[in-house]
Amino acid sequence: MKKSILFIISSKNPSGILIKNITNLNKFFDDEYEKKICIVDSCSTNFDQYNEISNKYPSIDINFIENKNWEYGAYKYAYNKYPNYDIYCCLQDTSTVIENIDLSKITDNTAFTFHHNSGFYSDPSLKNKVSGELLKNVNLEYSGIIDISFTLATHNLFIVTNYTIKDIFETLINPPQNKRGSKCYERLFGLYFIIKNYETINISKKIHKINGRRK
Repeated sequence: MKKSILFIISSKNPSGILIKNITNLNKFFDDEYEKKICIVDSCSTNFDQYNEISNKYPSIDINFIENKNWEYGAYKYAYNKYPNYDIYCCLQDTSTVIENIDLSKITDNTAFTFHHNSGFYSDPSLKNKVSGELLKNVNLEYSGIIDISFTLATHNLFIVTNYTIKDIFETLINPPQNKRGSKCYERLFGLYFIIKNYETINISKKIHKINGRRK
């Protein structure tokens, strides 16, 4: 029996990158998995790409929920709507999967992430926001890790099992409220995998990410 995979794409005013990524997801994961693509919009003002997607790929689920909690909010919404998939692939609309990702190694103790080994060194000002706000009442012992150069889930991109995504949202209970909070979550997802003793497999070479201005 094929495993099922839900691709969750957090999106706002998407460009043609989103359609390119959908095309690649259909190509690379065509036969191996029972798949569903779920797009969660975050208060877009331009819907041209969504209209094109609806015409070209009518089976794709596009959700206009006025998500204000960035990737965290999109992923959580999609998980709550589709809680029974085996694997969850969490992406931004400015990312494109460019190679097949072999998910045969994924387990409840393994995660695929977009690696960057910088911890808070790349933006030390985020540390107080994380420890004082986003980790409030969160049961993670992070004191021995937060000051070192730990591995991020950069761009909030990761692939995990059903067990893991459920536990992520039961553990990380404080959603980001702004862009800085979203940047913090790159580090919080990374801390989660480290503290929970996950093996993380680097998929940064498998995904092309557009930074800054969209094209």
